[in-house]
Amino acid sequence: MTAPSTINRSDRHQGLGLMLIIVGLMIGGLLSVLFVSHGQASPFIGVMLAFLSAAGVFFLFAYAFRLMHFGIAPAANDLTQAIADSSPDGLLISGAGGQIVYANEAYLALCQGSTQGGVTPVERLFSGPPEVSEAIYRLAQAARQGRRAVEEIRLAQPIGGVTGSGVAWYRLRVQPIPRGKGQGEALWTVSDITRDRERQENVFQELQQAIDYLDHAPAGFLSIDPSGSIAYMNATLASGLDHDLAQIGAGGLKLADVVAGDASPLITHLNGAPGDVVTDILDVDLKKRGGETVPVRLLHRVAFAHDGEPGASRTLVLDRGPKGAQDEAQRAAEVRFARLFNTTPFALAIVDVGGRILSANASFLRLFGGALRPEGAERRTISSIVADAGRAAIDRAIAAAAEGRATSTPIDATLAGKEARSARFFVTPTGSAAGSEGEAAIVYAI
Repeated sequence: MTAPSTINRSDRHQGLGLMLIIVGLMIGGLLSVLFVSHGQASPFIGVMLAFLSAAGVFFLFAYAFRLMHFGIAPAANDLTQAIADSSPDGLLISGAGGQIVYANEAYLALCQGSTQGGVTPVERLFSGPPEVSEAIYRLAQAARQGRRAVEEIRLAQPIGGVTGSGVAWYRLRVQPIPRGKGQGEALWTVSDITRDRERQENVFQELQQAIDYLDHAPAGFLSIDPSGSIAYMNATLASGLDHDLAQIGAGGLKLADVVAGDASPLITHLNGAPGDVVTDILDVDLKKRGGETVPVRLLHRVAFAHDGEPGASRTLVLDRGPKGAQDEAQRAAEVRFARLFNTTPFALAIVDVGGRILSANASFLRLFGGALRPEGAERRTISSIVADAGRAAIDRAIAAAAEGRATSTPIDATLAGKEARSARFFVTPTGSAAGSEGEAAIVYAI
């Protein structure tokens, strides 16, 4: 005999109480007639027959208009029943006493005709290590208390008759069924999530491999948040600077801990318009934990949010020491100049013909604060950081330097802003031909 594809016992006991009451009333009425005289019983029998006749006519019309039926009541919603029967997840409805009320085809496939007429309760279907038993116990307690609960369990072998398939993962849910009759029924859902877990593990393994590639790259890499904390440093750079990777992240290591001198503002003072991604090249000295300095070149990239706030940087660190330079004279000269430019105590800035600031050292940033902050898409100019009275002299000196004419006359000017400050400027040519976007002059400020 073919086993049923689903089990539905929800209508087994419906209407039994009402039927017992009606039968009891009829038997009581017949017994009462036996204890009275014939004359007294005649009116009572007439009333009973009239009542039964009226009830018979009423039920005939009710049956004709399909207001009543004989046998087990049909399903209230055939569509809902079909959805539950064909669900790929195993569905089981249990009563307050643990009896099985309903089980769909997917759940029966998991049971494989174990016990209880082909269906096994969830508590007995899933058994195994202590962690599995504890999860099932928590679900059973939630079902008794009328609460929702979800658990994910891991089995060494899948259930349902499948063998040799390896580890299996299942997500079990239990929730009360509010039917308003106080029956305490609970719906159990069993979902096979083995493939989802395998995909998650594969993604995690790929992520681990990517992190391993980055950690052991031939160049250093670090990420700096806007506050100056180092959010990430790869193993190559951490090993070169003698730092412990466990100290990095969550504010454990600051930029000032690894940058020599006063070059930190050069790295954190990168500005851009909202939505921009700005990349800068910086030659600075990093310091090891013991204080020894290492010349490096930073390829420093920062993305700005739509509100203009900078995000964490993506910074590539290239070794510029004797081993990294490989005796390239020109590169070594560039490194020496960059180190001198960035570490000198004098404020220095390189400008183009129009006086726009192309680059500046840390001393310049400390002296003039937001001088490199862009206004729209344009860089600020040297003349914009001084008061109106000194701008003409600054512009004439830059124009002369762009033509190759040097002047040793200093320019004393009052700085723009609310505070009463002044500075002395010296302007010299760079010694190279200057175009509209090229380097035209070097400005010294004291």
